[in-house]
Amino acid sequence: MKRPLSKALDFIPLAKGKKQPSREELLKSRPARNEALRWFKEDGEVNLFIPRRPGRFGDLAGKLFRLPPEKHLVLDRVGSGVWELCDGFHSVESILDYIQRRHKLSRREAEVSVSAYLKILGQRRLIGLRAAETKSGKWKRKRKT
Repeated sequence: MKRPLSKALDFIPLAKGKKQPSREELLKSRPARNEALRWFKEDGEVNLFIPRRPGRFGDLAGKLFRLPPEKHLVLDRVGSGVWELCDGFHSVESILDYIQRRHKLSRREAEVSVSAYLKILGQRRLIGLRAAETKSGKWKRKRKT
């Protein structure tokens, strides 16, 4: 029989932790850009325009400090290559291959730089990762157990 404390911890989402995907699952996943962003490419570099979050505090701070309605972010050439391939069709593995060939990097260097870019873009909610397709052609869904 479970103790009451362990039962309570089952209902707290942070206490349980999440199962981390395997390396193979991550390489087969397909990153997709956030559709709410405006972006364009200029001189080989991607310019992103990220809208500010709405809310009372953000609106008040924006008016008080005269902040622009969106942030401007410029990606370097490697980041721009990664961003352009984050279209929901290219897998992380194909992005790695492209960056490795384009910038003449070793496989390890390409993995480090691409994973760092994808992690940063994901943390800022500029991209999302789609699970890989199964053999039947449908997207793989994880079951809750």
